[in-house]
Amino acid sequence: MWHVYNLLQEGDSLRASTLRKVVTESGTGTTAANKVRTMLTIAIESIDYDFEGCLLRVKGKNVEENQYVKLGQYHTIDIELNRKFTLKKEEWDLYSMHRLELACDPSKSADLAAIVMDEGKKFC
Repeated sequence: MWHVYNLLQEGDSLRASTLRKVVTESGTGTTAANKVRTMLTIAIESIDYDFEGCLLRVKGKNVEENQYVKLGQYHTIDIELNRKFTLKKEEWDLYSMHRLELACDPSKSADLAAIVMDEGKKFC
């Protein structure tokens, strides 16, 4: 999540599956609100890291209209571990490319190991 947080920048486009509250009106005038899962693409305006939930909240305007969200409406997409998303940048700079390579290198994300030994003890 730390690498993703450092890759996202204002102005980038983020596409991901998200929940959107949709209000429907019946023929009698009554309304009902339902949550609908939809794919949205937003132009990133702000990024917040939630330490407790271990997720990123990315806010921006919708740039691809669909049946639930009009073009230009605001939405916040939550990015969690193991949730797929697509990030589009106008230009991938060297810092972003290095960050991406670092995040994808399995040798850089190895677990920490420690060996503690006391004097006079033999370990085989």
